[in-house]
Amino acid sequence: MALGFTARAAMLATACLASPAASAQEATTFFADKTINFLVASGPGGGYDMYARILTRHFGRNIPGNPSFAVQYLPGGGGIVAANNLYGLSKKDGTVMGLLASSTFLLAAVGDPHTKFDNLKFTFIGNMNEEADTCSVWHTTGIKSVQDLKSRETIIGTAGVGSNSHTFPLGMNAVIGTRFKTIPGYSGGAQIRTTAMERGELHGSCGIFVSTLGAQFGQPLAEGKLNVVLQMGLARHPKYKDVPNALELAPNEAGRQALELLFAQLALGRPILAPPDVPKDRADLLSKAFQDTMRDPQFVAEAEKTNVETRWFEAKRMADVMRKMENAPASVKTQVRAILDQQN
Repeated sequence: MALGFTARAAMLATACLASPAASAQEATTFFADKTINFLVASGPGGGYDMYARILTRHFGRNIPGNPSFAVQYLPGGGGIVAANNLYGLSKKDGTVMGLLASSTFLLAAVGDPHTKFDNLKFTFIGNMNEEADTCSVWHTTGIKSVQDLKSRETIIGTAGVGSNSHTFPLGMNAVIGTRFKTIPGYSGGAQIRTTAMERGELHGSCGIFVSTLGAQFGQPLAEGKLNVVLQMGLARHPKYKDVPNALELAPNEAGRQALELLFAQLALGRPILAPPDVPKDRADLLSKAFQDTMRDPQFVAEAEKTNVETRWFEAKRMADVMRKMENAPASVKTQVRAILDQQN
């Protein structure tokens, strides 16, 4: 006998109500016996690698099914290679995620043609640390202040066009009058640049996060061989409260707004993302597992022991930061594109 309208409607309603529960159940079993490929936007040995390694040692334990992780390094283009790969070439089922360079989000926001991704369409998992950036010089250079950076040419190595180590110096040259000479080609981690300083090949380096300094360069800092003379960010980092922030040195409001857009990305210092269109139940599960990992006593203990800073926050705030960058006034984006010599 044919079902009446009321019976059919009741069956449809029951199916719709059951569907989310079934989907959630599927997500809790999906990752069993899986390997998650974890892309890193740099080579081994640097700050990104440090964060990737500590996260992947603990993340799987907090994901239902306890998947394993395989770390894959994709340096190049100041992080653009990894971002393009994660966005456009990776599986969208939750088995691929990555730690991307925040600098690539700025480039996409201002229209760099090499960025083949939409910032707001990534699947946000969580951010491991809100960062501040630094410019450091080797002690033999005689450079001791921002005024020295303005009065003489300072040769710095960069991880490549598009990286913070390259774009920030260009912005500060244009806005506050520093005289950085950027030499690209020092990709693979900040240690490569500090080694080049020690050899006398470079005067210094920008684009070394405060967290990387604390975890990897404690000895040369303590010995006075590596000196932080300038920092970048929306506020001074508590560890370097006596070091001037470039934002404070902007001579006018237009310059300040340009630097604010340049530095906004630093909030996303160690961002974990997946490709677009990951099923929502799996994305939610991974985001919750990320938060659980950041609170995991074993993770916290290792981070403290190895001086890995974790001023972390969740996926929702990641989206808010991205949206603010995307919604910056057109005039400010034009100014930043001009600074970076990336006008369309």
